[in-house]
Amino acid sequence: MKPESGMSVTIWGVSSSGASSPVGKRIPFCPVRLVLTLGMLLLVGCGMQPYRGSNVDSASFLARTIVQEDSSLRVTAAVPDAEETLALTGLDLYRQGIQPVWLKVDNLGDSPARISLWSIDRDYYSPIEVAYMNRKRFSSEGYEEMQKWLHDNGLQRQVPPGESRSGLVFTHLKPGTRGFNLEIFHSRISHSFTFFVPMPGFTADYTQVDFATLYDQGEIRQLDQAGLKTVLEEDLTCCTTGPNPGEVGGPINLAFVGTPLALRRSLLRADWRESEAESEDTLRARQHLFEGRPPDAIFHRQRKDGDERLGLLLWRAPWDVDGEPGWVGSVYYTVIDNTFLTRLKSGESLRDSAFLSRFVSESVSADLDGASRHLAQNFWYSQSLAKLGFVTGVGEASVDSPHVTFDGVAYFTNGLRTVLFLSEDPVALGETEELYGREYIRAEAGELFKGQQIPPPNKRLYSQDKGDLTVTTAVPSAEETETIFGADLYRKNIQPIWVQVKNRSDATLFLTPMGVDPAYYSPRESAGRIRADTDAQRSAELEKSGISRLRVAPRSIQSGYIFTQVDEGTKSFNVDVIGGGEPYLMSFFVPVPGLKLDHQEVDINGLYSGQEIKNLDLPQLVAQLEQLPCCVRDAAGEDRGDPLNLVFIGEAQDLYYAFLRAGWDETETIYGASLLKTAASALTGGRYRYSPVSALYVFDRPQDIALQRARSSIHERNHMRLWLTPLRLEGKPVWIGQISRDIGVRLTWRTITTHKIDPDVDETREFLLEDMAYSQALEKFGYVGGVGPAPYDQPRGNLTGDPYFTDGRRIVMWIADRQRSIADIEVVDLTPWYTGHIAD
Repeated sequence: MKPESGMSVTIWGVSSSGASSPVGKRIPFCPVRLVLTLGMLLLVGCGMQPYRGSNVDSASFLARTIVQEDSSLRVTAAVPDAEETLALTGLDLYRQGIQPVWLKVDNLGDSPARISLWSIDRDYYSPIEVAYMNRKRFSSEGYEEMQKWLHDNGLQRQVPPGESRSGLVFTHLKPGTRGFNLEIFHSRISHSFTFFVPMPGFTADYTQVDFATLYDQGEIRQLDQAGLKTVLEEDLTCCTTGPNPGEVGGPINLAFVGTPLALRRSLLRADWRESEAESEDTLRARQHLFEGRPPDAIFHRQRKDGDERLGLLLWRAPWDVDGEPGWVGSVYYTVIDNTFLTRLKSGESLRDSAFLSRFVSESVSADLDGASRHLAQNFWYSQSLAKLGFVTGVGEASVDSPHVTFDGVAYFTNGLRTVLFLSEDPVALGETEELYGREYIRAEAGELFKGQQIPPPNKRLYSQDKGDLTVTTAVPSAEETETIFGADLYRKNIQPIWVQVKNRSDATLFLTPMGVDPAYYSPRESAGRIRADTDAQRSAELEKSGISRLRVAPRSIQSGYIFTQVDEGTKSFNVDVIGGGEPYLMSFFVPVPGLKLDHQEVDINGLYSGQEIKNLDLPQLVAQLEQLPCCVRDAAGEDRGDPLNLVFIGEAQDLYYAFLRAGWDETETIYGASLLKTAASALTGGRYRYSPVSALYVFDRPQDIALQRARSSIHERNHMRLWLTPLRLEGKPVWIGQISRDIGVRLTWRTITTHKIDPDVDETREFLLEDMAYSQALEKFGYVGGVGPAPYDQPRGNLTGDPYFTDGRRIVMWIADRQRSIADIEVVDLTPWYTGHIAD
């Protein structure tokens, strides 16, 4: 019955206005208020749900498990799809971009095994982080149950001898076949497992190809490396063909040699994504034919911060090389918003138009050689490249006289084919062999960059020498960059690095921009991004100033810009020059004006007098570490906070470089501009990589160094604070620190924001260990006491009221003074010197 005019409605003692009122008090009826009230009650009801997770052991997706064995380890893997994940966890994780991976590890040996979650997904979500992301749907009791279920069903890292461990790892969602690597360390050996898990509802295009019947056995030619070169240069057609007779398609600018497993592993390591069979997105690409058939497989690699992406068409070739299958391919850039193709589809003829000339001179997708250079480096740095070479066979096409494919795409190229021999096992940078010799590289002696040598942007030059090689670098500030190029590149997330290479040897070397930044911008990409902000001449000058070739000729001096993503504060990067039988790997750390960094205000060398410093041996150090405070304190030194669960041994410079190399960022001081940027990031959910951190206290002083590792937003990042102790181990400084994984943020009056931390602080501690190991910064590690255990069901609290639980141990990490392989990391047993003491 509808209320009559003048009637009022009272619901559960709350008036429709939302104000508190005595039960039964009548107020004027308002339909809008009623709707709002019902909506609020509905939301409250949604947040009052209980939680019930299902039994993982009986989950339906376990019928699709894949098993691999290596030595005394057996790994079983399965991946639930979206519906199975919802049925298992009660959470729509796929909608949040989270994909669980289920793993079981059987340790059949007589020594412990350690699983590296980092190897599956460097930015994986912790179980409790997933719970926090879904907390609003449940009552407080339901949230606690959900958190416990996710924690209990997460995969543990340690597998004792003769035992098994199984559980879920929460990774970032990847559509299509779920491929991932898994590293397990056992008996001081790294065991690598690579899984390709088919997902229901997605059929990869290559799974529809019967490779065994593509050719009769007599049609497959048996070649050696010299024979391959002859075939590629003299027998193989330049390009694909079209669906109609006489049509010429895109150039076949790649040749691969490797097993199907090596090819799939290489693409997985290099972050290429497969295509779905009969996908509408690949209809145009499938019109390009080789041997009369469309591509056997199509892959793509997307740039995360733009519309550019790389496309790769692959075909099985009718030859084997030294017993391994041969493949041919075409790699090219595409731009999602392609004005040229849009006009082509409208029916306008462009082949002889001025627009075509402009398109070729400016378009990213017209530069085929840039795409092949990117792919070669991409495979090189993913440790998949056994051999690399170049041959002729495509035919040259210049910017002024481009070729046009049957479907209207114009391109230019130097006419070379890139030849890649792939490996199933990881290959170090310096172990990649050069094929065919320098005479087949068409670049003339002394030519590395298009155009002249480029002068440095400023006088802040940093140089390193190794053998017959000298590398000098400089990084212009945002203001200097705008002056040089006439456009605000920093606003486009482009930071140029000037590099000069002096090659005094007789060897041909290769300078790899991907070593400087794995997501570097090609000169053409960078020029394209500023064309709307400047004139054509300035954008052309920018392109000419950048590196457009990899080769460093013997006895030459070259200079130019590599265009990278922006890093403020200290710009850390590697310059890798490879060739002559060895890699020249140089790390640079260049201050960039613009940020006020908090660590610059600390005089590390003046913190302790000579009388205060204690030089210890290892047993003495273990005892002293357990005497150090368990936790950070507030400014008054009264209340205890987060546990001090880290110890580092190493020089300040080595420590600092290790973290920058691993992708950690410095923090700004707390002042007006940094507070405004922090508040803006908190409100918008954006990233602020250098956000200030609040002061916590040890030794009656705030942290000496604060670092953070940003993730998708300011709400999700890892914080670390470090203090130099007066202790030394055989002359090396000893640092104590605290790390936390931020899983949420809330506003405060004091520091604008404070973060909700993951209470599983041990999980965050172990993540840091793996982060250091994979950045090749770790020499050895072990564990000591000193924090004191706090079980899951009896957590302690930090200064902001967040609970945490821990096994009570500190991890001790020796930082290497040079890059060190994971296989060489030493595990140190420190238990013989435990005292069992827990400091207050």
